[in-house]
Formats: sequence, C-alpha cells, structure tokens
Amino acid sequence: MVPGDVPRGTLMLHHNGLSTVIESVRDISNAGVSLSMNGKISVSEKVSVQYSGAQSNIEVYGRVAWCNETHLVEPQSKHPGRYLVGVELLSPMMLLAALPIRHN
Repeated sequence: MVPGDVPRGTLMLHHNGLSTVIESVRDISNAGVSLSMNGKISVSEKVSVQYSGAQSNIEVYGRVAWCNETHLVEPQSKHPGRYLVGVELLSPMMLLAALPIRHN
C-alpha cells in the first residue's frame, strides 16, 4: 500500500466509545499502522481498527503508540487539526491482507 492510500470501503478507528473515520493509511508494518485522521487521541489508549469492504470485514485491536499534529511531522502540511497516529496492533498483517489497494 502506498503511503496516503485510502482503501475502497470504510476504515474506522474505534476508541472510548467513539468512531473516527481514518482519512488515509500512511504505513503498515510488522508492529502496527500509522494513520492520517482528524482529531487527537491519547497515547496508550486502547483502540480497534475496523475495515469494512465488499469482500471482507475485519477488526484488529491495539493501542495508540504516538499521536502528532501533521504540521509538526510534515512542515509543508497546511492542515491544522489533522493528526498522524501510530497504532501498535496485535495483528497488523491481518489488516494488511484485508485492505485492497486503490491505484489512482
């Protein structure tokens, strides 16, 4: 998956009884996933990432490892209120296997 891709389907982050739309997937590794989204999330907060698409529906659990405003990580960014969030997942490869890649 190319950084910044948004898979076809719905990708949500569930935390503290709230559901937040994930704008894009920045990276998936053996440890977890980094995401671009609106709204700050507390470090160490337990979360789940849910993907619902035409062919699959999967939910993986983890915790927030880091959360930074986009402009602090990418100085050229002009998106106040947008955050990059790193989530350590119990099964990151299960999520990667379920996500279809969209080519622009």
